[in-house]
Order: sequence, then C-alpha cells, then structure tokens
Amino acid sequence: MKRKDCFFGLHFDYHANEHTRDIGKQFDASVLEKIIREVKPDFIQCDTKGHPGYSSYRTKVGTPAPYLCNDLLKCWREVTKKYGVLLFSHYSGVWDRLAAREHPDWAAVTENGTATEKISVFGDYAEKLLIPQLKELALEYGMDGAWVDGECWALENDHSEKAAAAWRAYSGKELKDLSEKEKKEYLRFQRERFFAYVKNYIDEVKKAAPEFEITSNWLNTAWAPDNICITDYISGDLSATNSVDSARFDGRIMQSFGRNWDIMSWGISAPVHYVKSAVQLCQEAAVILSLGGGFQIYNMQSPQKVVMDEWAIPVWAEVAGFCRARQPYCQGARPLPDVGILYSPEAYYDRLTAPFYRDSEYNMELYGILTALCDCGRSVSVIHEQRKDVDFSAYRAIAVSDLTAMGQGTEEKLLDYARKGGNLLLFGVNTAERFGKKLGVAVRRAAGEQPLAVISGEGYATELRDLYAEISGTGLRAVAFMNECIVDGDLKCGNPPPSICITEKKMPAFAVMPYGKGKIGIMPLNAGRAYFDANTFELRRFFKICMHEFEEDALVVCDTPSVDVYAAQKDGKVYLHLINLSGEHRSGRIKTFDTIPPVYEVKVRVQMSGAPKTVTVLPEGCACEYDYRNGALTVCLAKLEIHTVIEIA
Repeated sequence: MKRKDCFFGLHFDYHANEHTRDIGKQFDASVLEKIIREVKPDFIQCDTKGHPGYSSYRTKVGTPAPYLCNDLLKCWREVTKKYGVLLFSHYSGVWDRLAAREHPDWAAVTENGTATEKISVFGDYAEKLLIPQLKELALEYGMDGAWVDGECWALENDHSEKAAAAWRAYSGKELKDLSEKEKKEYLRFQRERFFAYVKNYIDEVKKAAPEFEITSNWLNTAWAPDNICITDYISGDLSATNSVDSARFDGRIMQSFGRNWDIMSWGISAPVHYVKSAVQLCQEAAVILSLGGGFQIYNMQSPQKVVMDEWAIPVWAEVAGFCRARQPYCQGARPLPDVGILYSPEAYYDRLTAPFYRDSEYNMELYGILTALCDCGRSVSVIHEQRKDVDFSAYRAIAVSDLTAMGQGTEEKLLDYARKGGNLLLFGVNTAERFGKKLGVAVRRAAGEQPLAVISGEGYATELRDLYAEISGTGLRAVAFMNECIVDGDLKCGNPPPSICITEKKMPAFAVMPYGKGKIGIMPLNAGRAYFDANTFELRRFFKICMHEFEEDALVVCDTPSVDVYAAQKDGKVYLHLINLSGEHRSGRIKTFDTIPPVYEVKVRVQMSGAPKTVTVLPEGCACEYDYRNGALTVCLAKLEIHTVIEIA
C-alpha cells in the first residue's frame, strides 16, 4: 500500500530530550499488536526525532537520546511489518534545538543578531544531518516514509551570515536597512529557498530509497499555500481546540490542491493531557472524511513502554470503525461545485511580516467568511487561485474575501464569470475598492483608527468594530443596512462597556447589482474575523439574509441550524454529507466531551434536472424520505447523530 491509498492512521510521538528516561525499557510488543488488531490502521507514525533534536533510536548519524535502553524504533518496525502496517517517521526538521545549539552556523538568526533554536535553510543542516538520517531510517530501519514536522510553520525570518550572503548574491543588496518593499522581496526569497530546501532533501533521499514517501508538515495548506508539488502527500495537524471549525477551513484548503491529503486530529487536549472521547473525535473526522481526505489520530507515545493511554485503545477502535464505515463513498470523492470561495496566495503573502503565518490577517478574515457561508447551509469548497484547471462556470456562486492583492488575470476572470451568468460575492473593504472602479461603485472608507458601525435588520442588531465603507452606484440594491456610530466613552473599557451612539446615517451593509447575465453582491465591511472570534447569532442572521438573495441559484441548501452540508461526487453518484455541529467543540474552556445532542428534522434541498432513481441513507443503507418536484429534490432526515450521508443515484 502507498500513502495515497491510505485512509486511516495513527500518530504517536513524544519528542525525546536529554531528560527522557529509560527509553524502551518496558516495551511490550503485545500492546502494539493489540492496537493494530483492534484499530486496524493503514499506517502508524512514531517518534524518531522531535523538536529538542535528540533521536529516539540508535542513530549512527545524529545524537541518540542519552537514556536509550532499547532500540524502540526497531521494535515498532518489527511489529508493524509483521502485520503489514506502514510505518512512518515523525521527524522534526527546521525545528531542532540541539542542532542549532551545537552547530551555531546552522541556526537561523533574528534581525537583532540573536541565534534561534530553529534551523536556517541556507546552511548545511540538510546535507549533514537531515538527509543522512532520513536515509538511515529508510535503509537501516526499513521505514516507509517520513512526516517531517516543524517545517514551514517553524521557519524564522533569517538574518544569519549565510542568509545575508545568499541574499547579496541574489539581489546585490545588503541584508539591513531594507525598505518595506525590499523586506517583502526578502520574505519571498526566503520562501523560495525553503521550497528548494524541501525539494532537495526529498530528491536526495529518494535517490537512495525511491519508495520512501515524505511530506513536509503544512506545506500546500493555509500555512504555505503555493500550488507546488514537492511532497508525496499533503498533511497537517488540527489545532487541539476548536478542531471542527479548523477542519472545515484547513480541510477545504488542502482539498483545493487536488492531491492526496490527510489531516491529523489531536486525540488529547493541550497543554494538559486530557484524552478526547470517540464522539469528539468522530465529529472532527466527519468533516475531514466528507471532504475526501484521510484521517489520523495523534496520541502520546510512551518513551518507556508503547503508548501513554493504553486504556484508550477501544476509543481509537471506535473512531476507526466510524471512518471505515464511510470509506467506500468518502475516499477519493471530489467536490460537487456549488459555492466556491477564492483562495489567493498573493493576498495571503501581501501583508505578512514573517515567511509563513497561518493566522494571518487575510487567512483569518477568509476563515470567518468561509465558516459563515457554511453556517448558512451552503455547500462550500475552496477555489485555489493558482489552479488553472478549475472551471469557474461550474459554480453557482463564487465568494471573494478581503483582498489587498491578487494574481494576474484573476479579477478579469471573476468579472467574466459574473458577466456570463454567475453570482459573484465580494466581501471586505479592500475587495470593494479593487472592483469598485470597474463596477461604477464609489467606495468611501470609514474614518478613524477604530471604525464602528451597527448592522441591523429584523430581529437582530450587532456592532462591527472593524473596517467598513460606504458604497453607492447606479444599480445597487441594498439588502441589509448599517448605521455609522460614535462612541460615548472609552471604546477599550470593558466594565461597563462604552455607550454606542447610533447616528442617523444609514448605509448598505450588503448590496446587489446586475452584471451582464449574472449579478454581484458587495459586502463593504470586514466581518470575517468578527464572525470567527464571536460567532454570534446576530452575525449568522445577517449572513443568512445576504445569502438568501442567491438561494434560488443554489445547488444545495440546508435550512436546519447546526448542520454542515457538503456535496461530493464519486462513481457517478452524488453524496450529500450532513454533519452535526452541535456540542462543545467551540468552547475554549471545555477540553473534552462525550455527548453531542442530535439534530432532529433535518431538511436539505438539491437542484436536479430529473428525479433520482434511489435516495439512500448511509452508512445504514436504508431508503430515505424525499420529495421531487419542479427540479428540486428535498430530503428529510428524522434524526442526525454525528454524520449521515445521503446517496443520490
């Protein structure tokens, strides 16, 4: 089996350090055998070198952990090989404290000259340690591949002597007193060198071990969104908390590359070690599986024994069973285009002050908009701007989040999509300004350091403490409104909060205009981050009212609250994934939970040119109540536990 054929796996690590005692002393092969027999993973990933830099096996190349009693890695390989389970290495790459400390010339250096515990991609680390160790793992231990951790997300803005020399050779400039434009260019230069570093170590290892499969953690994701194909597969791990929303966002971006991908859920909370229940993990898995990705669970490896939470093996087995029941119609499925949201690497990088940063201003605004659209009961997938093979016309609507930059030709492509009959949704002040001139729409930004408006409509009113603008133009029809506000008191005061004085100045918060055969909706305010941070019912109502304008064109609509709907296709069939979003997954205070209240009377509507032959509830395999009339199929589900799939054939 190759990684592309894998669907479910387990990840264990412990990041050995100089204080980790009695490594492998009490290893019990029967425990690992029990895991494999009961959980039946396609692959397992185990520890070989973590961020501290000490190897947790008897390496001849690097530095073994001081208290290595038994070659633990050899034990894991023997058992997994016996059962035909792939074994991958958890190996920390750019983040290596020991290598940075013992080889100062390998370390990245901050702008003020301070050496870091991260590795410079301009030095000799890859040639002298990383590549030889990965070859050792492949050839000496027979590992099947490596999940290289601590990579793009650990990369420092490097001002080491070797980085300065490389920049000088490239640009003819010194690496100091750079203008703002030159700083952005240097960040781009570092990213290119990072990609070259990853490509180099993968290529070199494969010369010796062609079948050894490697990924660089979080490459081709919201951390490093470039459409480049260097690794054998795409992978990353969700945040330990708010993991369901993280899966909705990060999973869609990984999916947008059209390659083999999987996501790891933390089976424990952080920073305190609390084990998640099967119910909690199944909810996270449901999102990833619905998007066509593979799923893996991370739990703590025991340095002395096998795993830290042997008691939780039945929990992992239950999650595995949940995933396997859905594998036939989830694995390899493709999105059925409905609402697409554009992801622009140009916009992501435009405002960064570090080489990579997943929680950037652009990403977090887009994260909120994407979540809001999903919460409106729409089937949403990400359109990667750099993918030239994506057909915009296949989408019923395309959304664009707040853009300060975009790739060449994208603006024209989006306008052409609307002109030919598409529904184009423009979110954010920067986006409104970029498109305003061509649309004949005047955009006037709100003044002041802390813009403040109140969005209101029937049954709701909510403050927006972010950028907004007043828009006007021929053909604009306001759908929702906001009022300019002034503050009576200190806006930063929390007890009591300041009084907000709503003025009589009323402006469109969302407006629609015809454009060719299609139409364009404009939301001239930045509401994405507010939606992500607060997720209030007022903002949900506001977005729902805005999206209702385009509902007649929707392919899929689910009006039942707390249900995520996603449409996919495989083998000529349509699969409507319904995921229960109830429960406490958004609570930062509650780390683990084992109950999710069911959702009753779920209704979902899908446009179809003809009546279906069969409508089946999966994985149960039973017939489903439905009604077909006037080109629309309405499916009714009496009860939704965690994840149900409606198969339409």
